[in-house]
Amino acid sequence: MASRPGFLTDWPWTPLGSFKYIVLAPLVIDSIYSYVTTRDHEKLMIVALTVWRIVHSQIWISLSRYQTAKGTKRIVNKSIEFDQVDREQTWDDQIIFNSLILYLTKLYVLGTNNIPFWRTDGLILVALLHAGPVEFIYYWFHRALHHHFLYSRYHSHHHSSIVTEPITSVVHPFAEHIGYTLILGLPLTTTLLCGTVSAVSILVYATYIDFMNNMGHCNFELIPRSLFSILPPLKFLCYTPSFHSLHHTQFRTNYSLFMPMYDYIYGTTDESSDSLYETSLEKEEDKPDVIHLTHLTSLDSIYHLRLGFASLSLHPLSSQCYLFIMMKPFTQIISFILTSFSFPTFVFERNRFRDLTLHSHLLPKFSSHYMSQQQKECINKMIEAAILEAEKKGVKVMSLGLLNQACN
Repeated sequence: MASRPGFLTDWPWTPLGSFKYIVLAPLVIDSIYSYVTTRDHEKLMIVALTVWRIVHSQIWISLSRYQTAKGTKRIVNKSIEFDQVDREQTWDDQIIFNSLILYLTKLYVLGTNNIPFWRTDGLILVALLHAGPVEFIYYWFHRALHHHFLYSRYHSHHHSSIVTEPITSVVHPFAEHIGYTLILGLPLTTTLLCGTVSAVSILVYATYIDFMNNMGHCNFELIPRSLFSILPPLKFLCYTPSFHSLHHTQFRTNYSLFMPMYDYIYGTTDESSDSLYETSLEKEEDKPDVIHLTHLTSLDSIYHLRLGFASLSLHPLSSQCYLFIMMKPFTQIISFILTSFSFPTFVFERNRFRDLTLHSHLLPKFSSHYMSQQQKECINKMIEAAILEAEKKGVKVMSLGLLNQACN
């Protein structure tokens, strides 16, 4: 929450809590009905885009938390506080909001008119409008948000997260998101008015925005030096995670959306941008002092890992009905994969206690696998390999989960 919450801070569906997706029910029902009766698939494409954006973001969340646990190329070497995890549970509100806008546009602007699947001129226009007006307007809008009046009422909510995660990128008050939607919607609105909009341009532009937002807040450096060596101008057209991380630690520099050129033009580039980029790339994997090798228990325990859904890992016992009923097909697929193939152990959580670094590693097998004679030899080899790897890293203490002890 901002230090002095302003007008339209809360989202309209905030009182619905975890049932907020019910506001998309008319969209889903109408899209299915339109497809069945008139073969109109465009509303169904909006639903598909909504699902894709959620999956895309979840991939970034899991990747970022895995890299953070490893410590490789980490930018800000601090832990995430519990209040940040709670605050960022609303990251999908903007996806709901954008989906409703697309649906209303289709309903009341396009009507029965269908948009083409592909238009090259529309894609080019979207790219030019983003690089020009969108980046320029966003830069000055972002600087305005850092004025003490707007910052205390709105933007301080976003900057409460010093150690960023991908979803930090979209955690803003509702009023702020209205401004972002108006700015980022300029390319698609213009192509719609010009008659050059297409399904591909909507998908590509939405995916580009999500990709760059998630990458800029992932808190580990992933863009190789070679890319900037081959294409030097790319430095002005594509930011790096370390570039934007400085905005969250220094506050008054690196205001650009995705293209740092306006920071260079107006002299707001942080002087340590290049050095932080270099040092972040050179950071090696953590050398833990203690490793706890644990394992999965029941089938739904995969959802309780912090690498996945934070809301489920926070309340593992209150979501069993939802997990078993709604997610059962996916759970069975995961179980089959883990049963059929052998995967190495991996780190999924990192904690610091004074001068000690503690890692939790997962042996990806369920409790039922430990009862199978066919799996026993495989599990023993995985445990042995994990112990040898820990010894090679100089780990001082390694503890085994209950079934790992029994199996070994």
